[in-house]
This record gives sequence, C-alpha cells and structure tokens, in this order.
Amino acid sequence: NRSNPLVNALRRQMEWMAFGGEGNPFRQFHPLRPFVHWYNTRQMNRYIIPEIDSHFERLKVASRAPQAPMKPTKVRSKPVVSQALAAYLSRNDGSTFTDEIDSTFKEVALNQLKVFLFSGHDTTSSTVCYVLYMLSVNPEFRTGVQAEHNDILGAEPSLAASVLSASPQLLNKLPYTTAVIKELMRLFPAASSTRTGEPSLTTTDPRNGLKTPAEPGMLIWLISHAYQRDPAFWPRSEEFQPERWLTNEGEELHVQPGAWRPFEHVPRSCIAKELSMLELKIVVCLVARPFDITAVYEEQRNGANRRVGGERDY
Repeated sequence: NRSNPLVNALRRQMEWMAFGGEGNPFRQFHPLRPFVHWYNTRQMNRYIIPEIDSHFERLKVASRAPQAPMKPTKVRSKPVVSQALAAYLSRNDGSTFTDEIDSTFKEVALNQLKVFLFSGHDTTSSTVCYVLYMLSVNPEFRTGVQAEHNDILGAEPSLAASVLSASPQLLNKLPYTTAVIKELMRLFPAASSTRTGEPSLTTTDPRNGLKTPAEPGMLIWLISHAYQRDPAFWPRSEEFQPERWLTNEGEELHVQPGAWRPFEHVPRSCIAKELSMLELKIVVCLVARPFDITAVYEEQRNGANRRVGGERDY
C-alpha cells in the first residue's frame, strides 16, 4: 500500500488524457492540461531514468567482467529494460562496447517504458474487473478456485500473501485458476491489435467468399472479441467453460492451437504476457476466498436494461 511516485504520476496523467473526450473542447483544450502533462512527465522521467542508468551500469560491468566473459546480447535478464540495453551495449559482433547511453536511445527507451507501464496498467486492471465479475455470477467456478487455493496455498486465506511471497513457484501449480483466467480473457479480451496491408495479403468475407486486396498502407484491425467467440473455432463459444483449458486433444472443448489470442500470437506476442498472467493469478489468490463478491450490473439505469452478448450493458 506504499505510495509510489511513478504510479501516482501515471495515474494523474491518465486522468488528464483526452481519450473519449475529443469532442469536448473544455476537456481537450483545458488551459492547465499542458502544464499538468509536463509535470507528470517530469515526475515519471525522474523515476525511470535512474533505473535505465542503473541497469546499464550493471550490464556493462557484467559484460566486461574477466572472470565471466560474455557478449552483452547474451546477458540473460528478464526486465525489458535490461533486454533492450543488453542489445544496445553490443556493437556489430559484440567485440566493442560503449561507455555511455546516447541521448536518442535513452529517449526512445524512456518513452517505450512509459508505454509499457500504461498498457499494462489499463489492460490488467480491466481484466481483474472481469475476473471478479465472472466469479460473482458463476459461484460453481468460484468454488472450484477456492478448493484449489485451499489445497495449494493452505486453508487459511489470510496467509495466502505470505505463502506466495515465500514460495512464488506455487503460482505455477494452479491449473484451474489459470483456466478460469484464460477462459475469461477469451470472452473479454482487454485489447486487440492491428496489421498493415501487404501486396500478397487479401481479406475474405466468410458470408460470400469475396476477397479484397489488403493494399500497402491499409490498416487491418483484428478484433479478438469476435474471433475468440467464433463457433467455428470454439465449441459452445458463448459459454464460460474453464474446463476447455483442461481437456485433451480430441475432446469436444479442446482448444485449437493459435485460437486464443488475447496477447496476440508469436512472433507478435505481448512482451508482458507472463507478467500479466502472474499479476492476475496473484489477485485471484488474494481475493477469491476472503471476499464475497456481488455484481451490481443488473441494476437498471434510467429504465434501460440493454444487453450485449448476453451480458449487462452497464
């Protein structure tokens, strides 16, 4: 629960962004907006730049250590900033090194790291909301999750955080919890992706077989919410069925390779896929047992009770 200056600045920045409010001139052209943007950016940069410099120095020292010679590109470090810097340290075949980060690379790395933070904050928090919702309206699946947590994490919910802190590998022993999260992300993916047209690429209308060339410069939007509910790939596609992730090949609900794409698919998989799944499993482990969750989306607003795909439009 400790306050973090980077997180605080990021949240403030998001509150002042104009997404969804482009038609509101008072919001888009608020006289304070440029100054708030400048201040929040400065706060984030003051936090991130020392991290870039610190990772750079550690990788540089490790690369030049005589007792453990290695090329910078071979440094095995999980953080994305370390991976980018390890590649940057190398020049051509890795035989030469650089002592300082040039300003252009640092600016690019800084901006990309802020994009990663923003993307991960919004998508993961949205998915957490859907996880809690689906557990609230599907008590039988919540019971299955709770039983798994009792078995793996112990019978006392209040100790789950300390158990995971001492043995984080237990997160890899929760197949049913993982299945619930993956099925949730199939029905409610947090994002979609785009592709650019290529001369040899065409799109096909499944209704009539009409093929349309995807010319260079054309932007193609891949709507994961649609193709992850396509009955051609997903039996009982509109049903929330975590068991499909625990089936064997040949069974009715078995998942076809490449059909699940909330993080997109190789070679364009989300670089934070593993981190996101870990975060989601941790949240479920901490809230599925000690809290009783109730959905209030069924409450009508202004007399409307609209539904989209069988779910409440709220």
